[in-house]
Amino acid sequence: KKQTKTMASRQNLGRVAFAVVLLSTSAVVGAMPAAVHSRLSAAQKQTQSNVVRDTQRLGQAAPRLRRPSRSALTTKVLATTGGSSNKFRDVQSSSSISIPPISLPKMADPQSKVVGASAGANSAVKAAYRKLFGYDVTRYSFVFMAKALVYGLIWYTSLVKWLALSWLSKERWDTERHFMDRSSLQWARRTLSSTGNMPVITGLENLPKEHGGTKEDDGMPLMIVANHASWMDVPVIRQITRKCKFLAKKDLGKVPILGHSLRWGHHPLVDRSDKRSTVKSFRQGVEWLKKGVSLVTFPEGTRSLDGRLASVEDMKGGAFKMAIYSGARVVPVSISGTFDIMPKTALFPLKRADGHIRVTIHPGIDTTKDMKEDELAAMTHKLIASGLPASQQPLALENEQQ
Repeated sequence: KKQTKTMASRQNLGRVAFAVVLLSTSAVVGAMPAAVHSRLSAAQKQTQSNVVRDTQRLGQAAPRLRRPSRSALTTKVLATTGGSSNKFRDVQSSSSISIPPISLPKMADPQSKVVGASAGANSAVKAAYRKLFGYDVTRYSFVFMAKALVYGLIWYTSLVKWLALSWLSKERWDTERHFMDRSSLQWARRTLSSTGNMPVITGLENLPKEHGGTKEDDGMPLMIVANHASWMDVPVIRQITRKCKFLAKKDLGKVPILGHSLRWGHHPLVDRSDKRSTVKSFRQGVEWLKKGVSLVTFPEGTRSLDGRLASVEDMKGGAFKMAIYSGARVVPVSISGTFDIMPKTALFPLKRADGHIRVTIHPGIDTTKDMKEDELAAMTHKLIASGLPASQQPLALENEQQ
């Protein structure tokens, strides 16, 4: 008995010491964002000036002229020839023989250069693309990567802290792991705000206050369904899903930091190649909804290659079946602009959004037991498509409108 008590006291002391170390580490790391943010902001400004300079160079249409050698340097003399216009003539300083004037190509006006550069910004950025591991990158991509990694380390430290506190309390504290979800929200908010990619959100009157909206909470769990055109959809939709679990692919559980957040936060992970895994994730999702915890899912299953919304037939029906079975309310969400910032061929975002990313929250759809899965999918698909621009409309729907 004495040995058992001694071992128990040592374990408790070890847990307390471990918690103190983690809390002190998180406090030190938590003070880093301000200093790091200022340094990264200076680097970002320098990178932006370099991008503008390269864009203006790409926008110039005049060819480059070779410089004369030192032996053939000439002095330029202003002379009036023929008309009223003044021209420069090159006269060799060492000889009295005049050299005929050289016809120079017309140079563009500096103001027209700026206008041309701004008008052809997309083509200039495309010309500045580089390949890294087979993906498109720009200078801005490395700025985004640096900030995402810095804030990602802070995110990981916070995840470890909440995991340790949960272990010390023997799973009696924060059983739903909402503090881990809050850490994910803070990472997404810091990264998007520091890189100029915060979305413009409309339709907050259709979202409860629990998730950042203005609607009164009625205790109804939500199944938030959105289109999926870019990796940027994940941190963007995190801004309206404060206490939610993501219904994600099992492969994302292997991604550093993000995978830890999904696995430690008890998010349902789906392996479509394994039927047992599909059934297990379905039951886990239903349990979360019955507890009152909302879910987020992308029923298209994967990112779009051209940025367009998939057809109703190509959407996965597991989320709608889950909502009908648990009686949850389906909230359609339209995300536009993320494909232009980071398509599937890009490793990181290629440019700043600057208000180009928009999130539209549509009115919720209440489900009943007798509702059919195809009917709910069609209603959700129609609402999502109504909030997307023409470039992201499904091809079948666009052909019907034409």
